[in-house]
Amino acid sequence: MTFQKPKGTEDFYPEDEALKQVLFAKFREVAARFGFREVSTPAFETFELLSQKEGEEIKEQIFTLEKRGDEQFGLRFDLTVPNTRLFLQKQKELQKPIKWMMCDRMWRYERPQKGRMREFYQMNLEIFGSPYPETDAEVITVVIDFFKSLGLTQKDFEVRLNNRKLLQGILTELVGEELVDEIIRLIDKREKMEEKEWEAAIKTAGVKDVKALVAALDMKTIDELENMDKNSLAQEGFLELKEVYKDLDKKFVMIDLNTARGLAYYTSTVFEIFDKEGKYRALCGGGRYDKLVELFGGTSTPATGCAVGMSTLRILLEDLKKLPVINQNLQYYIAPLDKKFLSHATKLAGELRKTSTVELDLMRRSLGGQMNYAKHLGAENFIVIGENEVKSGKCTLKNLKTGKETTMQI
Repeated sequence: MTFQKPKGTEDFYPEDEALKQVLFAKFREVAARFGFREVSTPAFETFELLSQKEGEEIKEQIFTLEKRGDEQFGLRFDLTVPNTRLFLQKQKELQKPIKWMMCDRMWRYERPQKGRMREFYQMNLEIFGSPYPETDAEVITVVIDFFKSLGLTQKDFEVRLNNRKLLQGILTELVGEELVDEIIRLIDKREKMEEKEWEAAIKTAGVKDVKALVAALDMKTIDELENMDKNSLAQEGFLELKEVYKDLDKKFVMIDLNTARGLAYYTSTVFEIFDKEGKYRALCGGGRYDKLVELFGGTSTPATGCAVGMSTLRILLEDLKKLPVINQNLQYYIAPLDKKFLSHATKLAGELRKTSTVELDLMRRSLGGQMNYAKHLGAENFIVIGENEVKSGKCTLKNLKTGKETTMQI
């Protein structure tokens, strides 16, 4: 019987794991420059906590653990929920703003597809305590800088920026308050549908003036939005959007009123980052969620954050041939010519391992076999230990990249 990995999961062989760790390390490095500090939480939380944030759809996607007694647990499906719980536990003690980052795995029970798995990894940012637009701009800037550190440019990705208050205010005027939620749901689907099909769906939902709605959603500049008639909610959202936008690198950012991210969660700024050609799912999504702490039973606290999906990012980097070079950094490979020289080789390896990475032959290969294996591993230097080396107390170190040979003491 041959066992296979569960559907929607990934195995990480050494080179895959090395790439994952490089991406995490880059993210940590960039976020740390902005003052973010790393936290960690359990893989599972109470089902009650996990089911607070969203509706029935997310409840169906939670991997639930077998119930024991009165306790019901589930695997986390994002990092914002456990981070919010973490904040709540010490809310009164913590000095604001709280700036946390997290790189970890989570789970959703849904149909696997390219870039969307049942078990997946994200890189997360969270800021608790600041209600100001520059906080949202900083979160977005961290991600832009992270992508730039991977060699991505404005030709490779774009940030689509919106504001929930602005969108909701515009829709209330154009379609009526009772239709806002349904139209938001359809706006989320706009890119996935033919335009005529989408406009027909909008009309079927009850929108009388489809052209006016399309014209509003297609506004792309601050000037256009400034000059349009707005109710008080839309005006408030516009001013927030304007403040966030002015602090961002315009080469990477576009205003897009079609970026909604669902009404149940975000309260103000929302954004998504996509590859420039629109071939893949969102690379990153986030925004402001000022009511989440209160929803979970805490004192009302403004909060903002985002999550970068590792799987889609990796696919994009591979497609653009911009995957980071993985250097396993094996400095020495030691090749004993016979098992009787193994103790000498082991002793030398022990000394070198105090400051360097060393691999020692464990398969008792021939010298040629050991040389081939050392090259396969990408070793920098190759050392042979045999009769002459043991007698003289010296060995020859061959640099496998340059071919240069030097002598060293055993």
